[in-house]
Amino acid sequence: MTGPDPLAHGWWLASRASGLVALGLLTVAVLAGLVLGGRLDARPGAARAFRVLHEQAAVAGLIAVGAHGATLLGDAWLRPGLAGVLVPGAIGYRPLPVAAGIVAGYLAAALGLSHPLRRRIGIRRWRAAHRLTIVAYGLAIAHTITAGTDAAVGWVRWPTLAGAAAAGVLLVWRIVASRRRAVVAPGRVAAQR
Repeated sequence: MTGPDPLAHGWWLASRASGLVALGLLTVAVLAGLVLGGRLDARPGAARAFRVLHEQAAVAGLIAVGAHGATLLGDAWLRPGLAGVLVPGAIGYRPLPVAAGIVAGYLAAALGLSHPLRRRIGIRRWRAAHRLTIVAYGLAIAHTITAGTDAAVGWVRWPTLAGAAAAGVLLVWRIVASRRRAVVAPGRVAAQR
């Protein structure tokens, strides 16, 4: 066999793979959430289908985020230790981009795990907090592009940027749509929620 032995780099490969899977799943969750919030698909049953997709992709994405952090612990080159994986800025390797990923993971986990508590938190408060999802997603994109070892590779960079661009377009659409819904008729404004 010629070239490097992939098994010697198993933890590194697993961390890269789980990070990319996490970003892919969280991109699906964010896009589905924005479609839901912007009410972009009015077909019968579409809202339920997008809600299921949003929730399942988010849960699977959070599991992949956990796997990404856990597999980094086995990386013999990086050797981050628990602090490097759990504490923003504690690692010597690209500390700011890695910190962005750690903060994104914590924020996504807090928002995702708060879903079962939304009635206890209060629906309005929970929805307001849930809007921070786009911040977590932006941090995850920044982390991928600036800390990821595959960021310069086209098959990683272009889908990452395409997902971010789609999220940006849907976010603008959602903001515009919510402002339009606030106006019931010319000269009449709907009651504030």
